[in-house]
Amino acid sequence: MNWRPYFAVVWDSFHAAMASRVLWAAMLAIWILLAMLAPIGVREDYTTTFRFFDVYNGTRMKAMLAQGMVDPDQKDAPLGRIAASMPEELSRKLQRVGEGDEVRIPLPMLTDALNELIEQEFRLATNAPEIEAESGETAEGPSDSRHWYDAEAWQETVRLRELRELDEKPAEELSDSLIRRRARLRIEAALPGVFEARSARSVLLTYGTLDFPTGFEIDRTQFESLFNQFVIPTLVHWLLGFVLVFLGVLVTASMIPDMLQTGSLHLLLSKPVSRSALLLAKFVGGCAFVFLCVAQLVIGLYLIAGMRLEIWNPRILWCIPVAVFLFAVFFSVSVPAGLKWRSPIISIAAAGALAAICLVFSIIAGVFDTRIVQPERISGLVRAGEDLIAVTNGGGLNRMDEAQQQWVPVIESKAMSNDRVLRPVAIDDDHVLTARIRNGKFNPFGSGSLDLIVLARDNDWKPQPGLRLPTATERLIPIGLTGKSGSGQTLAVNTADLLITQNKDILSSIGKKLQDEADDSDADSEGDPDGRSPRGQSADSIGAWLSTLVTMQGGATEEFVSILPRNVALSPPIRLAVPLDSTDLKGGEARESTRLLILNGSQLQQLVPDGSPTENVWQRDLTADLPRSDTPLPPVLAASNRFVIASTGDEVARVFNTKDLTEFFVGDWPDDIAPLSLHAVAEDLFLVVTTEGSGHLLRVIENAGDQPDSETHRLHVIATLPVDEIETAMVEFTPDSSVVQLVIAHDVDRVSEFHVNSQAKSADLNVVRSIEPKRSFWRRVDRYGIGLLELLTPQVLALGDTTAGMVSGKKAFIVGGGDMEAGEVVRYGIATPIISCGVFIAVMLTLSCVYFARSDF
Repeated sequence: MNWRPYFAVVWDSFHAAMASRVLWAAMLAIWILLAMLAPIGVREDYTTTFRFFDVYNGTRMKAMLAQGMVDPDQKDAPLGRIAASMPEELSRKLQRVGEGDEVRIPLPMLTDALNELIEQEFRLATNAPEIEAESGETAEGPSDSRHWYDAEAWQETVRLRELRELDEKPAEELSDSLIRRRARLRIEAALPGVFEARSARSVLLTYGTLDFPTGFEIDRTQFESLFNQFVIPTLVHWLLGFVLVFLGVLVTASMIPDMLQTGSLHLLLSKPVSRSALLLAKFVGGCAFVFLCVAQLVIGLYLIAGMRLEIWNPRILWCIPVAVFLFAVFFSVSVPAGLKWRSPIISIAAAGALAAICLVFSIIAGVFDTRIVQPERISGLVRAGEDLIAVTNGGGLNRMDEAQQQWVPVIESKAMSNDRVLRPVAIDDDHVLTARIRNGKFNPFGSGSLDLIVLARDNDWKPQPGLRLPTATERLIPIGLTGKSGSGQTLAVNTADLLITQNKDILSSIGKKLQDEADDSDADSEGDPDGRSPRGQSADSIGAWLSTLVTMQGGATEEFVSILPRNVALSPPIRLAVPLDSTDLKGGEARESTRLLILNGSQLQQLVPDGSPTENVWQRDLTADLPRSDTPLPPVLAASNRFVIASTGDEVARVFNTKDLTEFFVGDWPDDIAPLSLHAVAEDLFLVVTTEGSGHLLRVIENAGDQPDSETHRLHVIATLPVDEIETAMVEFTPDSSVVQLVIAHDVDRVSEFHVNSQAKSADLNVVRSIEPKRSFWRRVDRYGIGLLELLTPQVLALGDTTAGMVSGKKAFIVGGGDMEAGEVVRYGIATPIISCGVFIAVMLTLSCVYFARSDF
């Protein structure tokens, strides 16, 4: 076949595009845009100031400062010294909060006041003589009031190693940024559990030689993720992409009608060419306009990102074929319209009509997904006896009706609900615990009081209010269970504390009478205040007039006592795990010992009871340091009786020996998986759920080298679960010590159960059953009606996900992952939009070729 005539047609299309004034106008606009973007740059400096998005718990900070303002015992403590240094207006508001009034204090007002303390520290450290002469201040502070920092007072706080090192250096050896950094760390130490963990260094945007006037400070890794996942895809696909597509349609709309002119068409057909191949050559040539424009734009952005932002990401160049592909979808509609009516205006109208149809269908699909599908997604599972209890994204709670194979609402799910239901836990076969946080989806404190919700089998699993929970509780963890009703304890984890209560007290709160209640009446000991945080002291010990402030901070209630040692401070995000013990692995319900592992920032810590667990006095006995990570991936933690696997989100798996937390293995996750959650299955077997919704069984392999005495170790994927779109997972132990049951929620609200032979060296995965609940009417409309619309129309708007996924190299991102594994996972559909649009282009071009070949022009 002679290809020269077709290349000539393509070249003629390039030539026509280059001769277009619209092309040169678009290219001039692109060059101007790139010239305006070129001065944008970045510089790194120490993280020194507070921004309102640094505050994870504004309510806690307000309550702590108010307590420092009104509590006499805090006068010389760090909390009291900071509160006394607040500006006059803020002091009045905090005073009213301390007196019990409801006062709304904006976060920027609080952070601005703290930033002023940082500047005060900087002025005193760098210009003390001038300050003393001009304003009467001395190095110790203002002459009429004390300075907020006192080294002796801060010795009682839990200080990071970075702060301890800075405190040991003289001020004259520190740069201006480090002085401010030291002041910020001192404030963080005085206000534990208030701020999100931040990197020591941040990226600041610049324009030429000037810093941006806005307070744009994020970590370097977060900046790169933001740039790759949002800025570039939005700029190329959503904004300029559609602009260039519109311009491309305008320029190429006349290409087919012009070809059908009598002289032009006869000249082309006089050569030995195929009509279909001729039309396809015109189609390829018609993409020249968008290719020339997009190539300049994307290459320019790539060079600016590399030279100015220090982000050399060659995946940005994938935007070129994706943008041209997007234009090809609309051009494939313009071509048959031009063939049929030979009018450029109708060709433009046909492309515009397709854009309108795609937009309307996308909006309809988005509404159905947001209001119908998302509220029903399962986000947590627990089994009590033979009953499955699930919590949903819509703030609801469901129970599985085994007879009907249907979810029965216990608490109704609501579309776009701001409420959050804690992941349920079972304390025995007949009782499940959870809590409903009003307006708690984006605020851990929510609104109103927080009561424990107890579901009991003998009450038909109806919600019953139980004990008062500590404010901002994010997770419940049962520990020390023995299989006996009312045994063991329940741990409430909030943003800054670990608080515990006896399960028998929980059951007593709903009127449950236990046989051994009299024998255990003296087991609820208050414990030694010296063995735990001051936050764990009873409200009566500091006066009833301060109990409200303690409660607002997430401190102990009458029923829950803090077990957090004084030398441990929590900083979100944190992960906790109770190591499996031998009785768990043998299928029993008891646990012989009680240990608690905490992944807190860049440190792994183990807490154990100091004496009897019922004394509620715990201590830290083991620690292991991990590299700090600022990636958007969530941290994960799981522990068996032999191994602990932890990751701070830096795409590196770290395996430790459970016995002494010594490092066993450090390396990349196998098969490039990105973990979302991790569960211990056996002593050397773990289940990992990835961000893209798949599940893998990982085994810790010892002596994996070629020689028998090799010291190398590794993680190995032995099986992949045969389900996709996994929402959550649960591990259950059976009486057979070699068999473990996995309960997987997937595809919105389906549940599948698998048996795993934990002792098999290779994959031994058996499906026990799969439950597919009957869909509601609107769910059926979404699946079959909206699904059919999406099948028949090209998913051009979803190509934005394709661009974001290809540029970032990620398959998903996490929204709101700072708290206890409650972040929402947004998964990119990378291949589906390409297949949808590709099929649409192929169908439209086939119809066009058939029509062109059979028509007489």
